Amino acid sequence: MFFCKAKSKSVFNIKVMLNCFELASGLKVNFSKSRIGGIGVEQTKILHFATILNCKVMRIPFKYLGMPVGGCHKRSEFWDEVVNRVKKGLGRWKGRFISMAGRICLIKFVLSSIPLFYLSLFKIPSIVLKKIVSLQRDFLWGWGSDGRKVAWVAWGKICKSKDAGGLDIINIRQFNLALLEKWVWRLNTETGGCGGRYWILSVEDGEV
Repeated sequence: MFFCKAKSKSVFNIKVMLNCFELASGLKVNFSKSRIGGIGVEQTKILHFATILNCKVMRIPFKYLGMPVGGCHKRSEFWDEVVNRVKKGLGRWKGRFISMAGRICLIKFVLSSIPLFYLSLFKIPSIVLKKIVSLQRDFLWGWGSDGRKVAWVAWGKICKSKDAGGLDIINIRQFNLALLEKWVWRLNTETGGCGGRYWILSVEDGEV
């Protein structure tokens, strides 16, 4: 990812850098698959810059490595993809034909890992958390079978460890907070901010 000022000269510098990379490495940059976007920049300028780079215009919010960028994570719509993936993983036939032990394994080892990347970067809203827990609870007690099953045990007790009488299913709220606090721990313990392994390349007028 390259960041620069909304100037034609800065965009030209990026293109020159990429051309130099092609000559030095022998690799080819696929501009047709590249995107350019701007924040607080007129659309006419963005279109002009896209013409310079011979690439397409990127809409905001967009996805980078499967993660949404530019959206508001506090809105439930931001998490629709996660909720839909959880719902898709809980097909009606699974709830009807898999035993209780099988449903527990599916929730623990498959469904709990679906929103992992989102939970690693964003705090999940309470309304979204209730939707996911509701899907897990209905699936555990026989989602897809005839009639609504009764939840005989509170979900908080189910998320406790087996030693405490639970089923050791991940508590999504606690899991989310633990993943977020891990970033704080890394920033405080690793030198150079995350070990100095992450860099942002900013292109100014004639300088990098």
